[in-house]
Amino acid sequence: MTTEKLIEKIRQLATAEYNNIIIDNAVSIKKHIYCYILASVQRVEYRTQRITAAIDGESRNAIEHIIANESRYVKLDPHIIELMKEAPEYSNEGFFSSAMKKVSEMINGGREVDHHHISLAMENNLLAKQQPSFAIKDECAVYKCANCDGTAYVERTNQDGVTEKVQCPECSGRGIVGVLTYFVPTVTNRQASMIRCLGGEIKGLKFNTESDGATIAGTSYKIHAGELKRMLTHINGTDQENFDGDLLPYLDMVRDKVGEDNAIEDYYYKLFPCYTFTYRNVLTSEMHTGLLVDPDGNPALILNLDGSGTRLTDSVKDGFKSISNFFGSISRTKAFKDKEDLRRTMRLLIAVAVADGIVGEEEKKNLTLAIRGMEQLTTNEQEELIGRLGEKDASFLTEDDFLFHHIENAKETLTRMQELAESDNEVHETERTIIEKLKLSI
Repeated sequence: MTTEKLIEKIRQLATAEYNNIIIDNAVSIKKHIYCYILASVQRVEYRTQRITAAIDGESRNAIEHIIANESRYVKLDPHIIELMKEAPEYSNEGFFSSAMKKVSEMINGGREVDHHHISLAMENNLLAKQQPSFAIKDECAVYKCANCDGTAYVERTNQDGVTEKVQCPECSGRGIVGVLTYFVPTVTNRQASMIRCLGGEIKGLKFNTESDGATIAGTSYKIHAGELKRMLTHINGTDQENFDGDLLPYLDMVRDKVGEDNAIEDYYYKLFPCYTFTYRNVLTSEMHTGLLVDPDGNPALILNLDGSGTRLTDSVKDGFKSISNFFGSISRTKAFKDKEDLRRTMRLLIAVAVADGIVGEEEKKNLTLAIRGMEQLTTNEQEELIGRLGEKDASFLTEDDFLFHHIENAKETLTRMQELAESDNEVHETERTIIEKLKLSI
């Protein structure tokens, strides 16, 4: 970052403040590289459900198929769940072992399920919100009804004392009891982000990280999701990497924020430079720290970053006074006690300075300091003149600007205008036109 480029960016981003800022060509500009990392993860949680019911041929075949499957978790047809829910409920759980119950409890919350081996539903490379159910093989079973021993009937003595066979009330005459234990994966989305400097942090610089990017407090700077590069994708235990190894410590930090055991993890990042510099405020004669963010991307400017200023010593002030003497001396002559002539002189000098479309930093510095030293002018009048330094041409001049009250003031102004126009070794055509017009009015 050159001083010239820095000055041009400040001119673009803070036009109003630019005229009150002086940046020396020898200013120290320091570069800091910041990294923004966004984590977008999907976690899968599990809650088990169990249905115990008297089953018929279709539901019995389905459960036996699950039991015979090689996989621990078997994708479940929703139709089977509905069949089991509609079947007569079997309430006697005396045949369940404590071990089976314990396994089910461990599955709740996803502490036991290995989702890497489950065929989860996907949409656009993300987990679908609606997921299929999965039967837990080790907790599905087909039993004989304990009440009728699977015969579907039990003996009962009627009111006449006759023993007869009747439909088993426990299994509604089906004889076979099915146990279906299953879970439905619940997908949750989570994001986390952070910003870190790949070196020394800038004092006083604060970022606000958000779900869709980040901003620097007090500026319009915004990191948009569309600017980010993919850093890493983690799907079911497999990492697809695409980033500099120097960023690994920051990746680990943001991973800690989103937690472990995520089914899918997407990490994105953006590197952007920040430049600190010092400048002088003409109004207060204080030195401040400024910050230019991402000048070639989405630039933002922060002035007075540290919130305080360092007042110039008398020796430094004297140095600036000597710089301004070239123009400032005109305000100390007896002839320029006429305030209106003084304003005309400064407007014409500013017109020469902006005539070529660019106000040089030295020109701006000298003219600003000269205007600040003109006690004849009010603060508002000084501000109006300094504001003209931001003009793109000399079209703000009026006929009155060439009609001086005192001929001596006009001649002194003409000399200063010629000196200013020749200071860059080339007189611009517009500069020459303004000078010639003043000559004709004398």
